[in-house]
Amino acid sequence: MPSETSSQISNATNGIEPPRGHISIKASKDGILRQVVPEYERLKDNYELLWEMPSNDGYLQLVGLMQKFIDQSISANTNYDPTRFPGGKVPMKQLLKDLLTTYKFGVKTLYYQNTRDGAEDAQEDLQPAKAGDDDCESGACKI
Repeated sequence: MPSETSSQISNATNGIEPPRGHISIKASKDGILRQVVPEYERLKDNYELLWEMPSNDGYLQLVGLMQKFIDQSISANTNYDPTRFPGGKVPMKQLLKDLLTTYKFGVKTLYYQNTRDGAEDAQEDLQPAKAGDDDCESGACKI
């Protein structure tokens, strides 16, 4: 996500990208950060969450509108939940429709085409290493 790091510092969402959930867990080399969307108690019913959006149309229109006032390219992402389509597959017709919608509204860059894979957007805390985990008795050391 283009504004991933700065959103963590300012406790903001990732720009115009819809949040995946009200609480997100982000991991980096510095550790794990649990981040709650801004003003959760007051605005929780106003957030449009990523996988609850019925299509990419509204998001692509928003990106196209904002693109008119920004001289650099906005990296727009499309998101697909295969369970919403017959046979559990995103049809090529849908991909082409979104591509033409992007062009129609003047979006300059499509970046990620995210597909919901059914995995939860959660991450377990890493367990600290136990004594003896670094043994190389088998000839292969753990990394």
